Amino acid sequence: MKKKIFALIFAIGITGSMLSGCGRNLDSSDTETAQTATEEKELSSDIKPALLLSGSSNDHSWNQFGYEALMRVKEELGIEVTYSENVTTTDQLQAIRDYASKGHNPIIGHGGQFEDDMIKVSEEFPDTQFYVICGGTGAKPNVLSVDNAPWQYGYAYGWMSAKITKTGKIGFITGMEGVSVMNNLVGSWRDGAKTVNPEVETSVVYISDMGDVAKAREAALSLQAAGCDVIMHELNAGMQGVIDVCKESGICVLGRSEADKEYAPDQILTYTEYNWDTKYVDLVKRTMNGDLQGGTYFYGFHTPEGSGFQFHYDENQEWNPRFVSEELLGEFQTEVVDMFVKEPERSYTVEDAAAGTK
Repeated sequence: MKKKIFALIFAIGITGSMLSGCGRNLDSSDTETAQTATEEKELSSDIKPALLLSGSSNDHSWNQFGYEALMRVKEELGIEVTYSENVTTTDQLQAIRDYASKGHNPIIGHGGQFEDDMIKVSEEFPDTQFYVICGGTGAKPNVLSVDNAPWQYGYAYGWMSAKITKTGKIGFITGMEGVSVMNNLVGSWRDGAKTVNPEVETSVVYISDMGDVAKAREAALSLQAAGCDVIMHELNAGMQGVIDVCKESGICVLGRSEADKEYAPDQILTYTEYNWDTKYVDLVKRTMNGDLQGGTYFYGFHTPEGSGFQFHYDENQEWNPRFVSEELLGEFQTEVVDMFVKEPERSYTVEDAAAGTK
């Protein structure tokens, strides 16, 4: 059972009447069409996306997803793109301002940590569109926060973890404690698990660097020692430390790609594909059309008309069939997917996502 769930695939086209008008006089409607097409072409020529990454563009995880999405924009739309990697929090304000002053538009921050500085720079450049991937507020007219609904896939992780655990103890490892997206992700994970079984123990460990393999491994070992037999994570390169421990210990874990499943086929429960390339192409197309505003937008189970986050085990399975039966998938459809189709919005607090065991 494979469901693609994302949203809003927009197409932009230029009317064929431009071509059919060649060799004859244009009437008033033809003139208006020609003028509109010319304006759109001029607008498109001004579109030069710039991307900021907090880590390496080849980290096989979050930052690489952003880089590959930008390359998809370049390939599919045939426009100039640029990017900066390993941008630190102390350097990002100036990096955003530099891109804006050089006429890059849109400017994309691949992570919620860019949001505050983007809001500051957006006031200086009101005609530039700023996108924050996994941001929280989108507080200015030209700052748009775009994300998959973290409470939806987080809830799915928790629900499935509680369904398959044998010890009644499950864990989650991530970073950026207190950030809104993590509150929603980890809080919903706990909620999904507790909905299945109020007695299940949910343990959360935050690490300071989501790319630190050693720290992630240490966190996974602590959860393994506490009796957790399912460990979820939201990490960058640090995920390798978690997967290694889970492979060694026979613990179920999340992957980030097909390569992770091939590395630990018996332990990977699923990997989640977010299709950022599709989203980036759509965002840039919409910038060309000039139809974007500030604010927030979330994609999820409730927006099935486009591609989006998708669970994969292999080409034929969403979840590892060693642990997830067709009967369980039927329950998942009813108790998770259909529930969010009807009621897509949720919000979780710092307390809901607190470190420790509940």
